[in-house]
Amino acid sequence: MSYRIGGLAVALGIGSAVVVGHGVAAADPADAGAASDTSTTSAAESTTDESSESKPTEAPKDDEKTPAAEDSEESDEAKDDDADDTAKPAKKRSNKIRAAERDTESDAPSRATATVNATRVERTETEPKTTVVDAPRAVADVASAPADDAPVVTISAVTAPVEQPRPKDPPPDPVEVATVAVSQAVNALFGSTGEDTPSPMESAAAWTMAAAARRELADPTTESDEPATRTTTALTDAATPQVIAIPQTPPLEFLQHIPVIGPVFVTPLVAAIHQIPVVGDVLHPFIGYPLRPGGPAPRDVKVISADGTAIYVHFMPARGLSAGDKAPTILNGPGLGLPGATNIDGTILDDIMVDTFGIIGVGALRDAGYNVVTWDPRGEWNSGGRLELNAAEFEGRDMSAIIDWVATQPEALLDTPGDPRLGMTGVSYGGGIQLVTAANDHRVDAIVPTITYHSFNTSLYKAEAFKTSWATLLTGVLALTMARTNPRILPAAIYGGLTGMMLPADEDLLTSRNPLIENITVPTLLIQGTVDTVFSAQEADATAQILMANGVPTKVVWFCGGHGVCANNFFDMRDGQVIEQRTLQWLDRYVKNVAGTPTGPQFEWVDQRGQWFSSDEYPVKKGTPIVATAGAATLPLIPYLGGSGIPFVPYALKAFNAVNVALPKATETTYVVGAPELTLTYSGTGTSRHVYAQLVDNTTGLVLGSLITPVPVTLDGKTHTVTVSLEPVAHTLRPDESVTLQLVSSSGTYERILPSLGVLNIEGVGVSLPTADAAVVSSPTTVQVTTAA
Repeated sequence: MSYRIGGLAVALGIGSAVVVGHGVAAADPADAGAASDTSTTSAAESTTDESSESKPTEAPKDDEKTPAAEDSEESDEAKDDDADDTAKPAKKRSNKIRAAERDTESDAPSRATATVNATRVERTETEPKTTVVDAPRAVADVASAPADDAPVVTISAVTAPVEQPRPKDPPPDPVEVATVAVSQAVNALFGSTGEDTPSPMESAAAWTMAAAARRELADPTTESDEPATRTTTALTDAATPQVIAIPQTPPLEFLQHIPVIGPVFVTPLVAAIHQIPVVGDVLHPFIGYPLRPGGPAPRDVKVISADGTAIYVHFMPARGLSAGDKAPTILNGPGLGLPGATNIDGTILDDIMVDTFGIIGVGALRDAGYNVVTWDPRGEWNSGGRLELNAAEFEGRDMSAIIDWVATQPEALLDTPGDPRLGMTGVSYGGGIQLVTAANDHRVDAIVPTITYHSFNTSLYKAEAFKTSWATLLTGVLALTMARTNPRILPAAIYGGLTGMMLPADEDLLTSRNPLIENITVPTLLIQGTVDTVFSAQEADATAQILMANGVPTKVVWFCGGHGVCANNFFDMRDGQVIEQRTLQWLDRYVKNVAGTPTGPQFEWVDQRGQWFSSDEYPVKKGTPIVATAGAATLPLIPYLGGSGIPFVPYALKAFNAVNVALPKATETTYVVGAPELTLTYSGTGTSRHVYAQLVDNTTGLVLGSLITPVPVTLDGKTHTVTVSLEPVAHTLRPDESVTLQLVSSSGTYERILPSLGVLNIEGVGVSLPTADAAVVSSPTTVQVTTAA
């Protein structure tokens, strides 16, 4: 009975009205004599009715060719003959020229994009000229999405088939292509699968929208009834990739349209809610943006990615734009567990957020003249799919789909059709997606990855020591936000927390998610925290070294913040001012292409007192290192007690159960900048796999950067020597000040649940602290700290 009702809904065109509020009476396009009536209603516009009739046309037989077809074939042959003699036009953007020169892959055809709304897919009569854009990095084909209980993601390598001579295939039917695309989009939105029987409403909606798409493409005389704020672009080339974007309307937005009450009470309330970080973003799908007359309006869509996953995307035009104005666009990615930011006017905590975490707010970017695009990453909040840790094959393709859609927006400044003027910002997980996107899609013009990783392996499993504290915290956040994740993430976190180790398959998963830094060609500003206990400055350094070796414009900034606590200058807001200023300068220089925009020295850092220093080159030129050695000692390897910090809390503290190595006092102002080096000769017995090393400021008693480094040991009774680089630090020693190296048995950052025991017999230990050449270090007064306009 239910399916009969569903069929009746299709016949009457009710399914589409139930889902999107529009009525569509769909007819078979083959019935050329039928008239079409399409009505579109909205709260802001009056209803319009249009009717059109199409004249029947007899289709040619298979063995016959129309004159147009013959001309087309002759034209194609002529183009093939002249293809080798035609020079490809160069891209006008300097950084994209550099990307094209470095890219060994052939350019891909331009993408035909489409915004699909509830009523129709419009087709233009004249196809635009094809524009060649840089092709994204080739990635492995992804098998069909596994079920939620599947243990792995299957990725098969691309194998080029042997080309066999065969007759030319007829061009694909655009009607069929559009129907399939719309059907896939609806299935992605409503979560239907081949194993589930669709409900009558879902079935009716899908087939009614498909019928509408077929009808519009079959009738070239039909015009769009869409509001001016929504762009509908034709599917002009069925052979090229397509992007479908489905507009989203918050269910409570209508309250702002109520006379008097709406603008006087509801809209200010919505604006006030958006002033609260995260809270406003969580409630945004229900309440929408504060509605204001004049200028382009912000909007939300669900962009359908390459695998059919719906990504919830927000577009917020630059402040002050008028109708017809265009501006460059910034993709601003959220951290793990956070929804895309929708605070169009900024928040009351923006100054604290940028000073503590390096987060540049939406309001600051819009005020600087940029459109801002944010999104919920796949598997989180209102996006579909499952979280895959910024995999190029998943999240990377999501970003390319979003960029395709941005290129269709009337406010987006374009370099060429399909290629928007584009930069990226974002912290942590939102910094990692910048590296992945820039490596995959060379339409990005500049990036500012902040407090993010170079490698998941070196940051979360450094020296094969599992960072239990952060793994537990991050997976807990994903669980609380009900994120849908790769099924191997949670078991890996549990196993690592118990044993302090990772299975080889889980290590391989992390390795497969690391960005291919060597493929990045766009200017990159790396901002990293000196107290970041999950992604230390070593991560930014590894990325910077590869980029600079490849000739990519690169700048590095270290500030007191990140995934940690800046205990030395907690209430000093100057770090945030420097970060915001340098970020906007970088974007102005390489996205807006404002020649002569200063971007500051190549390397800037802040010390434990909040004083800023800089060097014209990165890494800074080295001075005379501070070295110390020590002889025999014994370290009992006891879990939990007497070690560094509180178990399972990622913050290092001075330890009681430790072997201390005192370093000499400074005789003059000395800048300790970089990664210290430790050499340990030892023997021992037990089950422990690591000891840990940290540096303690003898003046304050605090651990430098609250950072601790695992040192791998083999306790088999034999003598071994190991040399490791400790986590990088930025510390200024005044005359008579010094630090002490501590070797400790346990660390709260790396503590595991199943304890390990043993005894470490130290035969010798040596430590070397890197220093900066004072002659190339600027004084604090030469670093201009002003808020960017």
